[in-house]
Amino acid sequence: MTLSARYLELGLAADVSDEVEAVWTSVSDRAGSYRVLPDGRCDIILRFDAGQKPINSATVVITGPVTRFYDVAIEPGMGFAGVRIRPGRFESVLGFEPTELANANLIGPDAVSACPGLEALCAPARDQTELVARLTAFVRQRATASRFRPAPLARSVISAFHASGGRLRISEVAEMHGLSERTVQRLVVKATGLTPKAFAAVLQFHRALRLLRDHRLSPAAAALEAGFSDQAHMSRVIRRMGGFSPARLADVTLVSLLD
Repeated sequence: MTLSARYLELGLAADVSDEVEAVWTSVSDRAGSYRVLPDGRCDIILRFDAGQKPINSATVVITGPVTRFYDVAIEPGMGFAGVRIRPGRFESVLGFEPTELANANLIGPDAVSACPGLEALCAPARDQTELVARLTAFVRQRATASRFRPAPLARSVISAFHASGGRLRISEVAEMHGLSERTVQRLVVKATGLTPKAFAAVLQFHRALRLLRDHRLSPAAAALEAGFSDQAHMSRVIRRMGGFSPARLADVTLVSLLD
């Protein structure tokens, strides 16, 4: 059975808002699995035992951009503290492009090997609040010291895909910005690790879920509003990306996605 752990998004410090989309925590209250949905983002996560005070150690995880769901085994008291990195900012924080992690994660030693600065985050901590503060400080320090700066047009291109809920084609985004399709392709891949088509599909998937769950539209109405060809098309995409049907959204965690 897939369970939703207690996922909570926290307040975001203004001086890291360019790099971080959300700071979040999650603690499981039972054994089972937690379903991670594709969101076109990369996260830096510290996994820890929430029952320990102080927390003796943590394991660092870097999640890459994925195009379909996966399940994470959880145990009672397993805690997670994470920062969700904005599209286009992954390289300035971690030093390598998200394409290197497409549909993959780095856990523990593999994550530290890719970015040695992460090792200090895993030292003993007083509590969960200290782990969150470490993550924020890490992003702040890395972004300030980084020589990488996102392409000025990248954020505008990403915003266009967001504003349309993934319904715009690459040719339309290119025309809006006076760019070639090849340039849009390059900007999106470098910023997100996904092709424009894959990134747009993820956004459309999330829009459909919001329309179904939060706005309580019927499947037929949600499919139309989200830009699918019909209800059956939407259902196929939701099953492929989420592993469930449009009628089973009760235990799904939907993260905040900003442009």
